[in-house]
Amino acid sequence: MWLCGIVVLLYGMDGLPGGGVGELAAQEGPPRISGRVVDRDTGAGVEGAEIALVPLREEEADSVRAERVTDGVGLFQFERAAPGVYALTVTHIAYGAFQERLTVTAGERLALRVTLSPAAIVLDPVVVEAASRDQRSARALGTARRRVTAEQLAPIASTGNHLANALAQLVPGVRVRSGRSQPGELVCLEFRGVTSFAQPGCLTPIVIVDNVRQSNGLVTLNTIPLTVIQSIEAVPPGEAGVRYGADSNAGVIIIETRSGGPLPGRSQDTPAGLYNWALESRPYPWTRALAAAGAANALGLLAGYALSNRCLNFESLARHFYEAECGFLVNAGSRLALYGAPQAGVGFVVARVGGTDLSQGSMWRNAVASAILSAPGVVLALTTDEDGFSGSRGLGIVMATVGAPAAAVLADRLFRRVRSR
Repeated sequence: MWLCGIVVLLYGMDGLPGGGVGELAAQEGPPRISGRVVDRDTGAGVEGAEIALVPLREEEADSVRAERVTDGVGLFQFERAAPGVYALTVTHIAYGAFQERLTVTAGERLALRVTLSPAAIVLDPVVVEAASRDQRSARALGTARRRVTAEQLAPIASTGNHLANALAQLVPGVRVRSGRSQPGELVCLEFRGVTSFAQPGCLTPIVIVDNVRQSNGLVTLNTIPLTVIQSIEAVPPGEAGVRYGADSNAGVIIIETRSGGPLPGRSQDTPAGLYNWALESRPYPWTRALAAAGAANALGLLAGYALSNRCLNFESLARHFYEAECGFLVNAGSRLALYGAPQAGVGFVVARVGGTDLSQGSMWRNAVASAILSAPGVVLALTTDEDGFSGSRGLGIVMATVGAPAAAVLADRLFRRVRSR
């Protein structure tokens, strides 16, 4: 076998050697860090080299360990990397492993060329250990158990990190695929190598806490305190399918707490900003949500017109606001039925239709987004040539019947909260 000596050369994005990487550098909006791994003797790209980017400074200890694998021509890239000092590790079964210090400054984009050369590998000494009862039981199953104890979790718990990041550090074959990996924020935890064309999002393992299967495993992995955990067993997808059935094809995480009692459920708000749909197992149902919103909006406007027609004038804008025929309270109720009630119904329907097992939109945010277009749309639809402008009536009809439900659906897609466990 052979070990590799590695030379890492840093270039600006304007002049990178190596044909494939130069093309990456020329792209519009290139990745933060990109590069190519090549063989020193042949110059050919090295496929299957594992590239790891690990923060070194203490203030960056909570950052995610990022990993990539080179493609058929040796290319790799890291889309996001915060400014700081990192350890860049290159590992390949035919070349060995090597680590290099890498500094990333604010606003800088780096291109790397990693050259591998062969050298002799020094083998570790053989150590013989006696198997415990748990190890013998796992061996009888034909697979290795990945078990983490409270003692192993204690150093990570003292840093304030959450379980998802702890498992990525302690359990082989588990990774944090998305998210910022900060306490209280949702990140995607997966077993490496799990893929699904039917579910392109986060393939979260089934989570079982004290023999109780959790309805939202992703939330549990991000919120359960490390201090209450006695032990964790990570069951990989191949073994999980035999032990837990076909729906466990993404693996299983078994958690045993110190008390053995049920965990209190609590609502987990989405981190500040737009909702991260990479955590979902299925995409947002645009077609179904738009159809439901359009139908609810049309029915609401018709019902509002029917309820307010006796009191409000719809012949012109001036008469609509100044020639109401009922008392003050009845007129106010008629306007609420026309302008507000339909949008509340749209917000409710869209939140129900667009909901997933993990998250749900806000009825009131959806309703406000819809009302922003519906209310002025109704006003414009009542204008005439005297009090409006050319095309104002048509514009108002489009805003009230098409724009309003579309706005509600967009708000439901962007602004969501995570369901409680």
